[in-house]
Amino acid sequence: MGSIADRLKNSALYVTKDWAKQRKAEERHASAQANREARLTRASDYYNFKSAAFEIMEEAYLKASANGTLPASARQVMYQARPFIQEKMSGQQLNDQYFCQQLLPDYIDEHGVDWDVTYDDRGHFTEPHTEHSIGLGTIAAREYLESVDAPTLEEAGFAAANIGTRGPDGCFGAILFIEKEGFLPLFRAVHLAERFDLAIMSTKGMSSTAARNLIDNLCQRKVPLLALHDFDKAGMSIVGTLKRDTRRFSFTRRIKVIDLGLRLTDVRELGLEASAEDVFDRGSDVAKRQNLSLNGATRKEVEFLLRRRVELNALPSDRLVTFIERKLTEHGIQKVIPNDDLLRDAYHLYAKSKRVEEIVAKAIGEIDDENIAMPDDLSVRVIAHLKQYPEFRWDEAVAAIVDACPAPKRLRGRRGD
Repeated sequence: MGSIADRLKNSALYVTKDWAKQRKAEERHASAQANREARLTRASDYYNFKSAAFEIMEEAYLKASANGTLPASARQVMYQARPFIQEKMSGQQLNDQYFCQQLLPDYIDEHGVDWDVTYDDRGHFTEPHTEHSIGLGTIAAREYLESVDAPTLEEAGFAAANIGTRGPDGCFGAILFIEKEGFLPLFRAVHLAERFDLAIMSTKGMSSTAARNLIDNLCQRKVPLLALHDFDKAGMSIVGTLKRDTRRFSFTRRIKVIDLGLRLTDVRELGLEASAEDVFDRGSDVAKRQNLSLNGATRKEVEFLLRRRVELNALPSDRLVTFIERKLTEHGIQKVIPNDDLLRDAYHLYAKSKRVEEIVAKAIGEIDDENIAMPDDLSVRVIAHLKQYPEFRWDEAVAAIVDACPAPKRLRGRRGD
């Protein structure tokens, strides 16, 4: 059985064998020790970055925003905060996106501050017919919403009559949200927006808070939001965040969101299963199942998406357009027709415009170039005018000289007609 000393020695060796194995590994490979220390400290990294950022955040914002008197971009705040944070973290590099998309919004949310922080454009919003387009950034979205108004009837003058619009009224009856920007030339080529009176919102991946703020304000007017996306975990998340509140944004109104697809039924109807790709999403299957279910995936879709995905790009252009048109028709998306009062006002406007055009055309026909007196020193006057107003172009100078000249007698008399 051995001596008591031997038994004690063997017991000690048995109890400490794992520790001894690790120590020998550390002696053979210095990196093993570094790995052990990293494992012990990794759990506190987020807290350290967060605590350092939160300590400097207010000071950084005030510096970036001229003491809160001007808007400041998230990256401007990051640049003011970064030296302090990296010093506190012993030189560890601060990830820009981590600061702008997580640390700064977390601080604003947790402290309830009303800071004017702006974010870069992450997509575009374009009206049909007007071709008015804005980047989906904080300031651009804010300015657009401030300009939204009812249609305005602009009387004819030397320009034809026009009906000006900004926003849904009299312009578009739905918003098409697509997670990619690459399809916009295709949509323009087939006049998709104009034929269905659609505003089109394109983004690079997940919708930004600026995009959701725009949706929250525009879709209150019974304007539905139509979501077009890849059939994958990211695509389902994009639709999910358009339907529910998130950490970054809470909707103030009930939004009607119509999921145009791709969904599993679309993939099968379009014969796209052969185009499915393998997925490499991080995380456990349990976590991915929970995320997919949260964002509206069915049980069969969850099982499919755990291993495979299908992109909209798998459809050729003609088939993609046909697919979208069919979906729009199925959901009753059609041309905007305003009420009888606006139709009547528009008719009167354009009837008067036609009459004005006829009058102007007749008057122009009666003007004889010989009755227009031109100064002999025109080039000298143009040079003098441009010397006084160097920001003008030569033709603007000519127009200004004409304005300063007396009108021909025949035209002076007609002004009072």
